Amino acid sequence: MSQESMSPKTFIAGEALEAYRRVKLDGAGAVVYADAGEASIGITTDKVASAEPIAVALISAGRSFKLVAAGPIAAYAVIYGANDGKVDDAVSGNAIGVALEACAADLEVLEGLLNNGAAGNIGANLIVNDEANAGALPIIIRKLCNFNGTPDPIAVATATRKLEIIDWYLRAIDNTAANITVKNAGTSISTAVLAKGATVDAIVRGVSIVEAQKVVAAGAAITVESSAASADIVLYLVCLPIA
Repeated sequence: MSQESMSPKTFIAGEALEAYRRVKLDGAGAVVYADAGEASIGITTDKVASAEPIAVALISAGRSFKLVAAGPIAAYAVIYGANDGKVDDAVSGNAIGVALEACAADLEVLEGLLNNGAAGNIGANLIVNDEANAGALPIIIRKLCNFNGTPDPIAVATATRKLEIIDWYLRAIDNTAANITVKNAGTSISTAVLAKGATVDAIVRGVSIVEAQKVVAAGAAITVESSAASADIVLYLVCLPIA
């Protein structure tokens, strides 16, 4: 006879498991770590040895989860499955949710929402951002930009659906001063270039976004340009999906 269970549900560990890790069922009905790109059934609530009972908080429960990071993750970044049941913002397989807070290093615990790994769509019911809805779930686009000797423009992302850029930042990762320009389909999104500065790890917020350029059409390319070669940055774009 079939049954139904409230979360968390108890399984047998198929290997030694740490707390707050993503797990999947193996062929024998035990739970083991879900690795990069793999779907999971839930999150472990405790640390156990192999063959011991383990309570798993099921993803299908309407709640947020404590998750173990595989590295630095920004708040509201889309997250993916990483090895050993961890999560990361590096693309691997389908998107599985969104981070609700930032973390700085491997093995840090953060709070996140999970979406059961459904085809990479995060909160599809929150795509439309208008007064009648709760608002779209923010998307943070992160791009490491190493400008070459020309320097040539760097492709940041191609919008898979219509986006509205609501804020942007850069973090300097070298001490070369430069002016940075972000472009939407070849046109600058800001009223002026952004001075990178020469202080390593300095975070600089982008200047005012041009009203006519804040909306990125589906299929349009976002690029970034530098006035100086070897002026390396990490670029962050905060966007809302609007269609």
